[in-house]
Amino acid sequence: MRCVKSPKQRSGSFSALIMRLRRNQTGAIAPLFALMLPPILFAMMLAIDTANLMRVRGNVQQSLDAAALAVGKRFTVVSEESQIRAFGKKIFDANLRAIEPDKTQFTLEFPKGRDSDQQIVAGASFRYISFYGRAVMAMTKDEVDWDKYTFSMSATVRLKNTLEVALVLDNSGSMADPGSGSGLKRIDLLKQASTQLVDKLAEQAKLITHLENPVQFSLVPFAASVNIGPENQTQLWMDQTGISPVHYENFTMPTANNPINVGYNKNIILRDGAYFKQGSGWGSENGHYFTRFSLYNDMQTTRGRTYTSWKGCVEARPGEYGINADRPTIDKPDTMYVPMFAPDEYDTSRSLNHWWSDNGGRYDSYQTMQRDLKKYYIAQNTSGEGTSGPNYSCTTTPITTLTDVTTDNGLRTVKNAIAKMQPDGGTNVPEGMVWGWRTLIQNSPFAGGRAISERGNDKVVIVLTDGANTYYRYNSLGGTDYANNISNYSSLGYTAVTTKSYDRTRIFQEARGASNVHDNAYYTEALNARFKKLCELAKQDKIMVMTVALDLRQNNATDRKQMETMKQCASESRVRFDKDFPTQRAKLFWNTTGGNLEQTFREIADELSNLRVVR
Repeated sequence: MRCVKSPKQRSGSFSALIMRLRRNQTGAIAPLFALMLPPILFAMMLAIDTANLMRVRGNVQQSLDAAALAVGKRFTVVSEESQIRAFGKKIFDANLRAIEPDKTQFTLEFPKGRDSDQQIVAGASFRYISFYGRAVMAMTKDEVDWDKYTFSMSATVRLKNTLEVALVLDNSGSMADPGSGSGLKRIDLLKQASTQLVDKLAEQAKLITHLENPVQFSLVPFAASVNIGPENQTQLWMDQTGISPVHYENFTMPTANNPINVGYNKNIILRDGAYFKQGSGWGSENGHYFTRFSLYNDMQTTRGRTYTSWKGCVEARPGEYGINADRPTIDKPDTMYVPMFAPDEYDTSRSLNHWWSDNGGRYDSYQTMQRDLKKYYIAQNTSGEGTSGPNYSCTTTPITTLTDVTTDNGLRTVKNAIAKMQPDGGTNVPEGMVWGWRTLIQNSPFAGGRAISERGNDKVVIVLTDGANTYYRYNSLGGTDYANNISNYSSLGYTAVTTKSYDRTRIFQEARGASNVHDNAYYTEALNARFKKLCELAKQDKIMVMTVALDLRQNNATDRKQMETMKQCASESRVRFDKDFPTQRAKLFWNTTGGNLEQTFREIADELSNLRVVR
């Protein structure tokens, strides 16, 4: 059945339609849209232009970086600037993707002399022609140039820097132990890895034609003390007159009215605050200063030969001078360097270092016996120094001062010194590091380094140890401490002796936060504290510090503390970020094993790459 609407229904539907048509304003959208379209199009063009400009700028910057790096490498081996400029332009153009090369202006700036920054600056300028700018030009009939601005960008690459590296390497007795993950001794693994490091940097440096002494190495083998070389005995920065407050601290010295007679017409006297030889029995040395060097020179065997000579080890300076690189000067007696001289201890098998017969046994105490000067002037029936003697605790080979490894002779010198290292003795990391620092600076005792202010030069200390810092109570080494030395003798002297004008013995003088307790564990704590302060001072002096912990154990509290101290000491990388904290620079600290030591030194060599983008 078909339904048909009634007329009334049809009439109502028609009326509703008319009403809808009367209310409909659709036609008004067209003029409104016409007014809105230009701003919308301009806004779209601006958004597109902004994104595209960022893309162009990013591509230009990447191209500049690539060109500057390539030019930096080429600059060291090519002398013609015209060739270098053409080469740089070629690299720049090859990397451009977002803009045509002919729409950019490429420039290169080279170092203007040795006193200027040793760097290459690659620059590029360009005008970006935007969609918006074209539209504005069209609408204003070329009267308004929206794209009149020129964008300028640059990339700066530091040329292959001059590099001064101090290898501060542990030569303590534990370095004779097998390296973890390897069948070789740690000392042999260290020799291999450090030799490869020197070879690699020397090979790179030999390509450098524009710089003098581009890569230099020093070597500081350390154990309980550091050997600076016996050839330095006559240097003026050595204490030749006994002015250092530590020079005589282990001896009973004469007073103003009580000279010490050590032989026929041979006296040691105090005059004007210094000690002198006096009397005709001294021969040509009459009137000379009496010092530790005097004892080395004067001790004779019954055959009339000198008993021994100074091997080259020095004691730590007192106070802050023991952990800094201040220039030694006679105006500041505490800054002078004093040769180690281990006193002959008492006549008994329970002493750690008895090497000279005492003066007839006429002493009121073991301490008096040990401090006696007269006994050294009684000839001994001996052929010379053995494992004990005044050079006790001086166990390492001498320092090798900064040497240019780009020459065959220089490279051979450093590698031979590495090969001669032998493990023996305790561990005093701060003493090794401070001498590493001293080899790098441009003042005495070693003046081979460039000035701290010289541009384009890196000074680096690489410190490696396989154990915690050690200093020992006398009894803990098997001796009986009759003379109340408290400790064995080493570079910080006996810990029983408080240095003149100081309120603490030397091991505790700069041990900020450490307990002043005479115990092996607290000695380690004190040395760690000295090391921390030393690291702060070295880094303030613009020294880059790299630290390596070899075969230290995480499950050992002492080793773990040593690793924490070493990591805290290390500088931050210039090129790497911490993998666990991506916003932080990686520390230049390596916790490694004997089996991985070569890989660690390869990473150190990469870190020392002296060509990098600096801006």
